[in-house]
Amino acid sequence: MITSGDMPLLIGASEEEIKRFEPAIIGQSDADFRIVYSVEKIIDILSEDMTREEAIEFYEYNILGAYMGEMTPIYVSEYGSIYDIPVPD
Repeated sequence: MITSGDMPLLIGASEEEIKRFEPAIIGQSDADFRIVYSVEKIIDILSEDMTREEAIEFYEYNILGAYMGEMTPIYVSEYGSIYDIPVPD
């Protein structure tokens, strides 16, 4: 991730990596201007170089688990219906 003061953070350590994950950006938070990424699109991008299972594991450990301060991106799982949203026990 790169940062510049209070600027939003993006996935990627290089310009090439940032551009690679750009299609996964689905918006920006109105509350705090953080970048919002689609989890499914991130996993699809990662799956180009590894199995889907490896991509999910990589996402969970290296991306979702990386806290970089207040401007850390938001990761959103997209659902087609309210009935698809998992409810915690």
